[in-house]
Amino acid sequence: MEVLGIILLLTLFWSIRGLIGLFHRHNPIVIILYIIFLFPIAYCHMLILGIFGSSKEAIVKRKVEEEVEYSELVEEKKREKMKKRVREEIEYSELLEKEKKKRKKKIK
Repeated sequence: MEVLGIILLLTLFWSIRGLIGLFHRHNPIVIILYIIFLFPIAYCHMLILGIFGSSKEAIVKRKVEEEVEYSELVEEKKREKMKKRVREEIEYSELLEKEKKKRKKKIK
């Protein structure tokens, strides 16, 4: 009987933890409708999330890491564009100087 009580408490704890995880991840109205219309599936989903799901801190940490990675990629792309632009400007100025030299030779 004690084992059954412990299992019941753990199941209740995990399903509440999963419910909180669902509310953190999705729209609350959708979650409520999900629970009302698909309760057996929703309960299993909550239980699985409660047992195996990430904590809020882990989710926030992962999102921050993704944002940092994204901002680094954006900065890298900006640097590449600037290098390309500088390279094109240098090539353009070299072409202009060549043209000037050709014109000077033609004039002389």
